[in-house]
Amino acid sequence: MIIERLKDFLTPNSTVEKEGILVAKEVADKTVWDKLADENPTHAVISANDEEAAAKKSVNQITDIKQHIKPGDVLLDCGAGYGRVAKYLLPEVELGGYLAVDSAYQMLALFKQWYQKSDTEQQTPLLLINADIHTLPLKDSSVDVVIVCAVFLHNHKSVVEKAMLEIKRVVKPGGKVLIYSSFPRAMTFMGLQGMAYQVLLNLMGRPFKNGPVRYYRRSEIMHLFDNFTEVELCPIGYNFLPKTLIFLPKPLEVVWRRGLANPINSLLEKITPARLKPYFAVHYDVVATK
Repeated sequence: MIIERLKDFLTPNSTVEKEGILVAKEVADKTVWDKLADENPTHAVISANDEEAAAKKSVNQITDIKQHIKPGDVLLDCGAGYGRVAKYLLPEVELGGYLAVDSAYQMLALFKQWYQKSDTEQQTPLLLINADIHTLPLKDSSVDVVIVCAVFLHNHKSVVEKAMLEIKRVVKPGGKVLIYSSFPRAMTFMGLQGMAYQVLLNLMGRPFKNGPVRYYRRSEIMHLFDNFTEVELCPIGYNFLPKTLIFLPKPLEVVWRRGLANPINSLLEKITPARLKPYFAVHYDVVATK
């Protein structure tokens, strides 16, 4: 069976199978993200059910990914969630295998349901792996391309460092690592606010709290890609005023975002010279070659 061939990419005796999903042995019965889903059943699927928003969010990423992959490649999706990327990528490109890793079993179960309903997606064999992105149960130099989409920014930087070491280990020499919406820029008003919040979490003894966005300096990102042969940082978006003021009550925060931040940022983006826009970028995407 195709699934058996894909299991050859796994580290021996590192997983157990549960209803078609491979679960890393060191993963606890329930992760933080699964607990959130249990507390609020819509939490895990809210994005999955917003078809228009998901498509809009995905189009640029899918276009870029297609430039760096070829038919027959084995792709590792770290933090795959419910399969947002695969849903739009696999109908257009038939790959040698799609390895989807996520720490939330419930999200992978949703991924499995969607995949089984799509004949075009099933042309690419899929392996669902319930594991942490910083302890990948995969063999060294086993995958051609790694993608990470909007995952790192919600993890503590120490977790991201470990995850990048794992990614370096499993990607083949000459393979690509593509990271999207994961490295918000520290040198913005939003970044300064976020870093102040992280200091507060540290003082409260909660430095590893899941959810808060972590912000990065350019040098920090480059350090994560030490020993890669090529690394390109791509500035994305535009933001002068912070879109959120975390100290405001929710109703006032909405007024700030919709009434002031969004329209002013939109106006400034139109009049800012192109050569200066990278200084106001929201985040960096990364294209790296091992």
